[in-house]
Amino acid sequence: MAAGVVLATFAAIAVATPPLAHAAPAGHQVTYTVTTTSDLTANIRYMNSDPPSQAAFDADASKYMNAVHAPITGGVPLVYTTTLINPNQWAIVTASGGLRVNPEFHCEIAVDGQVVVSQQGGSGVQCSTRPW
Repeated sequence: MAAGVVLATFAAIAVATPPLAHAAPAGHQVTYTVTTTSDLTANIRYMNSDPPSQAAFDADASKYMNAVHAPITGGVPLVYTTTLINPNQWAIVTASGGLRVNPEFHCEIAVDGQVVVSQQGGSGVQCSTRPW
């Protein structure tokens, strides 16, 4: 009879214990914003996913960065949003263009809604959360 009590107790514990979830980290919402004072077509690059290492990024940056040739209207923000696990390591946006007219580029990086980097530039600008 004791074996039946032990088995019943074990079964009750097994049913009452929820399985452990092994979810990947959710990451942080990263928002890249680029503005200019002039209308032009800009060359914009921004990190859209975390590389596993600097070596992996150096070997093939195009796997992790988007390159966009986009029209931009002066004074109207151009916004890109992504999720990064480690934005302190990988968040970066660059913008350039307007060789005939100085477009006065401005960029910002916001992480989870908080602006962490803001830069002003002439015909190009770079915002990043670490030195490159």
